[in-house]
Amino acid sequence: MERTMLTLLFLHQFNDTDKRKLVNGLKDIYTIIFPDDFSEENVLHLARSADVLLGMKVSEKMLDNCPNLKLIQTPSAGVDKLPLSLLKQKDILLCNSHSNSYYVAEYAVSLLLALTKKIALQGTEQVPETLKGKVVGILGYGKIGKQVSEFLGPFGCTQIIFKHHQHPEREQNSERSFTHDLQEILPQADYIIVTLPLTSATRGLIGEREFALMKKSACILNVGRGQVIDQEALYLALKEKRIKAAAIDAWYDDFVKEANTVTYSAKYHFEELDNIILSPYRAALAEVAPHLDDVIKNLRLFATTGKVINVVDLEQGY
Repeated sequence: MERTMLTLLFLHQFNDTDKRKLVNGLKDIYTIIFPDDFSEENVLHLARSADVLLGMKVSEKMLDNCPNLKLIQTPSAGVDKLPLSLLKQKDILLCNSHSNSYYVAEYAVSLLLALTKKIALQGTEQVPETLKGKVVGILGYGKIGKQVSEFLGPFGCTQIIFKHHQHPEREQNSERSFTHDLQEILPQADYIIVTLPLTSATRGLIGEREFALMKKSACILNVGRGQVIDQEALYLALKEKRIKAAAIDAWYDDFVKEANTVTYSAKYHFEELDNIILSPYRAALAEVAPHLDDVIKNLRLFATTGKVINVVDLEQGY
């Protein structure tokens, strides 16, 4: 008996290279709808026949308009802007992508070294430091956090990793420990690396109280989500020299219009500070990155077996 092909709807435009890669990787196994018109009205109309949605622009109205929907696949890791509670209510699978986690981790370590060696800071103190013997706090132990931890192994620093769930005992050693308690990390860490997703539990996790617990010599960098660090608290901690420096790639919504471009907030003039590296939202970009590989792998797996990888826990939000 011939298998009925599932219908896959693209929810937004992709660049020509990515579109070609996706279509070539899936056209033998899906009926693909790539709209000429991505207006809300047209996409809602096309969604009625979709079994699978590919993209981030999913509204509650769309979910109510997709009677056949079985799976939503996002082309990136963050899912905080999707209606997770409604997806759970409707029992719809949500999967994300971690194709670029290696490159985000690589970029995080690059920013860490830029801070340590004073490569890009504008301040007067330009004496390079070393990671050897320092304490590095890693907030989050997903694919990015694990890779950051692995990269830091040869540098001779001590890692304290903030992780919500049970510690992986086999991964603990004299140089790497785990904790559920953020306040255990903050007073000890010389460098803090944020790799956390944005959820109800992590939004504003680092605020005024947390900055007050840090060393004045501490540096913080963020390749997770901007809103994990309270914007005002970050600005004041840097301006008033309550911490030494920061390197931020994961900006707030009013800062970023597109990757590689940082626009500045009218309220908080980070660009005027001499102790911050302003990275233009580019950690996930890499010339040779296997972009979308696990998206194609997952969609093919789902079409042939009904199974999936990279399933998002709709309760936890990651």
